[in-house]
Amino acid sequence: MTVTIGRTDEVSLRAARERSAELRLALRRGEDPRRPKVKVPTIEEAMERYLAGRPDLSAETVRWYRKKVEVPLAPLRKLPVDRIDRETVRSLHEKITQKAGPYGANGAMRVLKLLLNDVARTHDLDPNPVSRGVRMNKEEPRDWAVGPQEMPLLWRRLDDMEDRVRRACWLLMMATGLRSTNARSARWEHLEDDGVLFVPKAKSGRSFRLPLPRLVIQELGEVKELTAPLESPQIFPSSGSKSGYIERMARTTEFPYAPHQMRHTYRTHALEAGIDFQSVTMLMDHANTHVSFNYVTRAHLTGHLRECQERVCSRLLSYQGS
Repeated sequence: MTVTIGRTDEVSLRAARERSAELRLALRRGEDPRRPKVKVPTIEEAMERYLAGRPDLSAETVRWYRKKVEVPLAPLRKLPVDRIDRETVRSLHEKITQKAGPYGANGAMRVLKLLLNDVARTHDLDPNPVSRGVRMNKEEPRDWAVGPQEMPLLWRRLDDMEDRVRRACWLLMMATGLRSTNARSARWEHLEDDGVLFVPKAKSGRSFRLPLPRLVIQELGEVKELTAPLESPQIFPSSGSKSGYIERMARTTEFPYAPHQMRHTYRTHALEAGIDFQSVTMLMDHANTHVSFNYVTRAHLTGHLRECQERVCSRLLSYQGS
């Protein structure tokens, strides 16, 4: 192997000897001194690089990733990924668990693992230290669905809600399982004449068309009349928000339910209404890795999915006035 250090009129003899010694050491370590050294990104840089390659991610998902890097993973933000070892991540996982709980710690480690794997596509790294060094906390499935006994109370609280626009948004989430972000940001131009709501970008990054039950379509018609003076393109407008639509749905004393709880409630009642697993998966826009699922043309199932929605809605309505 021949390596040129420099011309005699550019490099002194002493500097050439020192550089020669450095090159010999690199060769002993198995490094090729002719190969330009590639800078290993920090966790912060790895995050930006990953997000730049995933334009399909929803804004909510991007915010969630950034928050994990900025808060629980903050001690590692400026650290090059090749300097992160098993002991570092194991210790950090334990600290986050004590401070943010088991779910928060596991979520942070999953983001870290994802970023390390992404960098490993282009850099020679040791095996992922998260996989090798972290024993994830045990996570119990959330028993979050509103059951039959509490459903009558939920309906009464929903019917007593003074803000009818916000009430309609809660109803849309409960009767379809639609995620809060997609429900709140829905626009009139996305509601088709046949009662199908086009969701341009879900959490998965995909777009999909969601048939709405008659109850929800009727409710949205009343909302349109109520909000007509605002001349807003949003179905659930808010004059006080930057986005132009309701930016936050949260528990209150009068309505002590969380937005995602509506999704759990829909999922549970859909199964209890006898809706098959594959149909529920499509209605909720869940990922399905089974190869046969890739052969399903969703557009041809609008009628079937509409029938499923009506069955779920009918079950939910059966508790109203009980």
